[in-house]
Amino acid sequence: MSAPSVYVRESGTGSRTVVLLHGYSDHGGTWCKVEPELAERYRVLTVDLPGFGRSYAQWRAPVFDHYVDTVADLVADRTEPVALIGNSLGAVTALAFASVHPKRTDRVVLSDMPGLAGIPRVWTESARLPLDLMSRMMSRPVPMPVMQRMIGELYTRAALHRPERMDAATLSAFTANFADRRRMDTMLRVGRTAVRELGRLPIPEMVHALTMPTLLLWGAHDRLTPARAARRVVGGPDRRVVIIPDAGHCPQLEAPTEFLGAVLPFLEHRRLAAGEAGT
Repeated sequence: MSAPSVYVRESGTGSRTVVLLHGYSDHGGTWCKVEPELAERYRVLTVDLPGFGRSYAQWRAPVFDHYVDTVADLVADRTEPVALIGNSLGAVTALAFASVHPKRTDRVVLSDMPGLAGIPRVWTESARLPLDLMSRMMSRPVPMPVMQRMIGELYTRAALHRPERMDAATLSAFTANFADRRRMDTMLRVGRTAVRELGRLPIPEMVHALTMPTLLLWGAHDRLTPARAARRVVGGPDRRVVIIPDAGHCPQLEAPTEFLGAVLPFLEHRRLAAGEAGT
């Protein structure tokens, strides 16, 4: 399935729709270990957000406004509200969509989302670098296979608590999205713009203002967005926090069984007790 500016993989035939939104520098393949089981129950739309994956050439600023419009276009044919599951930058996108379109959002899962307690330093420092400097760094005569391997190692260490859990197929699918320097330049530009926009978003206030059931799902060993930020959010109606003990920034990859163990009941339960929390 393709929309005018985005690549989407559609699976499942359920009457309810679940939209999967990946994080920065990632792509829809990050959901490969949880998508099949979700598709047994729901119609699943797995998105390559503009600027990444097979949608790498299709992005514009403001990034999050564009992402909200993109998701709105993708679910325009749905008569019922949809569920959104986002990881990292995808969680910010899910939050932004739910804030702008509450009547079109049934519930939302925010996984390892930046902004609850500031923005990761590595992101803000990268955003301050001049674009021409970053472009020169990326244009050094390093063979692309070597560059891809370096990026893969960085991704693995950032995404997982235990890097040895990264399987070859998932890593290969990720690094394939960095097949040339044009794609890497696009990623840097999107990231620079998104981080600056993220710094202006009142993320905690936006979470507290949500009116639909909300699950904040975190890896306990997230190096980029520490889990302690999520624990502060419990208190509103229909809001739950689940911390996955042995996982990092991408629990959907590192602990898919535990991830689904939290997400599937949340998607099925119509209402949550006020302030219910889990670990």
